[in-house]
Amino acid sequence: MKNEAKMNPEVTIIEKADVVSNRMTPQVIQDNKVSVILFILLFIITAILAPEFYNMQNIINVTRQASVIGVVSVGMTFVILAGGIDLSVGAIFVVVGVSFASMIKQGVPLSAAILFSLIIGIIGGFINGIGVTFFGIQPFIMTLGTMAVGNGVALLISNGTPISFKSESSIINLLGNGAIAGVPGPVIIFILSAVVAGIVLRFLYFGRFVYGIGGSLEAARLSGVRTTRILIVVYIISGLCTAIAGIIGTSRLFVGSPTAGGSIMLDSIAAVVIGGTSLMGGRGSILGTVAGVFLLAMVANLLNLLGVPPFNQQIAKGVIIIAAILFTSQGLRQRIKQQWSGL
Repeated sequence: MKNEAKMNPEVTIIEKADVVSNRMTPQVIQDNKVSVILFILLFIITAILAPEFYNMQNIINVTRQASVIGVVSVGMTFVILAGGIDLSVGAIFVVVGVSFASMIKQGVPLSAAILFSLIIGIIGGFINGIGVTFFGIQPFIMTLGTMAVGNGVALLISNGTPISFKSESSIINLLGNGAIAGVPGPVIIFILSAVVAGIVLRFLYFGRFVYGIGGSLEAARLSGVRTTRILIVVYIISGLCTAIAGIIGTSRLFVGSPTAGGSIMLDSIAAVVIGGTSLMGGRGSILGTVAGVFLLAMVANLLNLLGVPPFNQQIAKGVIIIAAILFTSQGLRQRIKQQWSGL
């Protein structure tokens, strides 16, 4: 086996990744334990304070709204697992939104409009990946820069005003407000993206390399993993998922707004981290991300049903995010003891 490792340096990282992968099932349960407890508590609180939440139409609306953030969060999971961060998702979202709306309004064929919109997301992710890998720019700084550029491009395309359009397309209706067998189209896309991402991360070498890079970039590189290629693809996945979400969001409202991505970045990162994915990389799962997405959506809907003012909702959401992250972080008690002893 040692000779094989010498001949093929990728064997070492694959074996290490296999060990991590074999431990993933109990780890996933452990990582999502707090999310499950929060779900149960939230369901109990909701049943007491706002029983109308369980109206079927309301549940459908909640899942439909959650799906946009959900698709973005799937791509964000790859980036954070690899030890990075993507602050540009909101900007990519609005660039895709105004571009898609503008093309449909001008009569561009739907297939071409969708394809071009997806290419925008891919290019945005590729630029982020190149900046992080080839130029060695910190992910936070690189994606902060592309966020600023993307927001400016969206305002330039739309002249600072929302672009509305009309369409009788059944595909646009399905992407936005339609359903198949009672299941909203956006929910179907979210589920499919989560399933595909889960399979990639759990069973393919690419997914194992993502975990390996997140655990230790240098160790992965020394083991023969083509880290540059993997990281570029990871950011491309994030851009592609954001582009899909941008198309869904625009199709729902028949409007492409240059300011619609304000909370996309914060909510997607929060959903991923609440779901148990470590911001340091190397630990987490798509299952946890899905749980985090719906947890945030339930909280937002509950606050609306209770008539909580929008500003107070932002405060409540921030407190919940901090509390959830604290409870999901490993070794919290030991860290508190260490810091307390250092006072």
